[in-house]
Amino acid sequence: MILSTMAAVKYGIIGVGMMGREHLINLYHLRSEGVAVVAVADPHVPSQKLALELAQSFNWTLEVFSGHQMLLDSGLCDVLIVSSPNMTHYEILMDIINHPKPHHVLVEKPLCTTVSHCKEVVNAAGKRQDMLVQVGLEYRYMPPVAKLIEIVKGGNLGRVKMVAIREHRFPFLVKVNNWNRFNANTGGTLVEKCCHFFDLMRLFAGANPVCVMASGAIDVNHKDERYDGKVPDIIDNAYVIVEFDNGSRGMLDLCMFAEGSKNEQEISVVGDKGKAKCMFFRQFESDYKFVTGGGICS
Repeated sequence: MILSTMAAVKYGIIGVGMMGREHLINLYHLRSEGVAVVAVADPHVPSQKLALELAQSFNWTLEVFSGHQMLLDSGLCDVLIVSSPNMTHYEILMDIINHPKPHHVLVEKPLCTTVSHCKEVVNAAGKRQDMLVQVGLEYRYMPPVAKLIEIVKGGNLGRVKMVAIREHRFPFLVKVNNWNRFNANTGGTLVEKCCHFFDLMRLFAGANPVCVMASGAIDVNHKDERYDGKVPDIIDNAYVIVEFDNGSRGMLDLCMFAEGSKNEQEISVVGDKGKAKCMFFRQFESDYKFVTGGGICS
C-alpha cells in the first residue's frame, strides 16, 4: 500500500475537474520520487467524488475541502496545483502567495485572464523568496517539441526568421457549468487555447513581441447554444501574426471546427540555414522532421 502520509513532498490540488484529475494521475506516476497528493479542494461535489474514487484506486487517502482557503489553512501541503477555471486563478493565487505558510505553486495556463491581474500576481510572487510559482506551459516538454527546441537551440537552423504554427482541431470540450463558453471566464480563445503557441513563438524567436496583427471570428461553433439566455462569445478561428524585436516573425493559423484533421498541430521553424518541423497526429501519435539544404532527418 502507498501511504500519502509517508510522502516527502505533499501535494494539494485546487480544482479537480478533468485537468485536476490528470494532475492526480501524473503525480501518482511520480510516487517513486517521494510525492503524493494528500488534499484536494473543489466546490463541485461530483468532481470531488471522481477525485476521491481515482485516489482510492491508487490507495491514496485524500482530505477533501470545498474551498481553497480551507485547504491552505489546513497546513497539509507543501506544493499546490491550481487547475480551477481560469477566472478563479487570480483570487486563488493571491491567497496562496499571501498565506503565512509558503506553498510552491504550479498553476494551469493561463496565469490569469487579464494583463493587470497577471502583473499583480507576478509582483506579489516576486516578494516571496520562499516559494516558487510556475505556469503550466507544458508544450515545451512534449517529446516532439522538446526535440524541435533542441534542434533550434543547437544552432542547426541558424538565426530563426519565421515560426509558423497551425492547429486544426475539434471544438472546446464541455466543462463544469460550461464556464469555458465565455471570454470573461477564459480570457478568450487565443488566451485559453493558444497561449502555448505564443510561448513557443517567443522561445524559438529568442525575442520579445513588439507588434501583433490578428483576425478572428465566431463562424461555426456554439452559435446555437444558450446559457442563462446568453450566447457564447468565444471565437472558433483566427489568424495571428506576431513581429519580434529581433526582426523574426511568428504566425498562428487556428481552426476549432476541423475535426478529423490528420495533423492536428504542425509547428515549423525556419532559420537562415535550415528548417525544422514537428507534427502532432491524431490518436496522440507524434513525429518530427528536421529539414536542411543537405537532406532530411526523421
